[in-house]
Amino acid sequence: MKNKTKKLPNILNKEFKIFQNVQYWFLVPLIVILISSIAGIIYHVDKRFYGFVDIGIDFRGGTVLTVEMTGADILGANRDKSLSIISDVVSENGAEVVSDQNSGANTLVVRYPNTIRVEGVQEDYNKPEKTEEMLEINNIIASQVEMKFKEAYGQDITVNATAEMINATASSDLIKKAALSVGIAMLLMLIYMAFRFDFFSGVATLTTQLIDIIVMFSCIILFRIQINSTLIAALITIVSYSINNTIIIFDRVRDNVKLSKSATGKIDVQDIVNVSVKQSFRRAVFTSFTTLITISILAMVGIRSLTEFALPIIFGLLSGLYSSLLLSPSLWGLMMQAKLKNSKLTPQKYKNRKKQLKKAR
Repeated sequence: MKNKTKKLPNILNKEFKIFQNVQYWFLVPLIVILISSIAGIIYHVDKRFYGFVDIGIDFRGGTVLTVEMTGADILGANRDKSLSIISDVVSENGAEVVSDQNSGANTLVVRYPNTIRVEGVQEDYNKPEKTEEMLEINNIIASQVEMKFKEAYGQDITVNATAEMINATASSDLIKKAALSVGIAMLLMLIYMAFRFDFFSGVATLTTQLIDIIVMFSCIILFRIQINSTLIAALITIVSYSINNTIIIFDRVRDNVKLSKSATGKIDVQDIVNVSVKQSFRRAVFTSFTTLITISILAMVGIRSLTEFALPIIFGLLSGLYSSLLLSPSLWGLMMQAKLKNSKLTPQKYKNRKKQLKKAR
């Protein structure tokens, strides 16, 4: 009678020794973090940059300048010209435009920090004692923008420039809400993974999600991408998206654990991790790179707000793909291997049990 017991697929080859090289997989994120930390220190020392990280006005406070014009097109073909006028006026008054975006049919919105150059030295005007001076500077900028626009587009146009300050208190509240939203999202994912698969899968997923976030922030520091509310949206997107590949991997892990138990009566952690990754590798790579192509097009459009959203997602996609294929299953394997040392299903105890059965016969 033929043995109909299912066997673990024998598709492992030398190219997929994932679990055997687990120490190297965790080394790569550490190198990225180290390089970005060194870069951040250099940025902090170099006075041409705004410290270790480039924090946007959403978090450190600043000014939002809204320019609305009728009688001529402020956007479309005139967008670059309009933005250049605004940037020049802001720069002449000691500040620097850090972001811009379209708003409505004929409105351009720019943001600049309340950091003003005074005789070549950067001064922080977010302080309470500097509020009145900053309000006066903003009024001057708004008036000059209106005047320059009429000079550029003609006296027949109607232009309205308004400047609104964002204080540090509002920024602090935004940081707390952003951290809370990301924390809740990750906690729910831990619960979902633990219930659908096992507790080790949940812990491995949460740990690698944290690594993805740290790596993404490291790339943001390295490439001087501004940290603002757009980045938080990108962060939540990545946390939600990158779990897809992880679910596929652990779905294969769960099936292969069952096959391993039914075929040999034990859990061969090394083979399960390696085979599961190979079974999911092509699908995970193709899915991620299809998304990557679309996001890359957004990053190349040239609009700063889209680029600030797309670049962190690109970093997160690459980090998420790496962690899903190499870190998550490897971490699960390490935890499962530690558990099996005291389990009845350890390879040695299985061999001893097999010898005892032979003697009994």
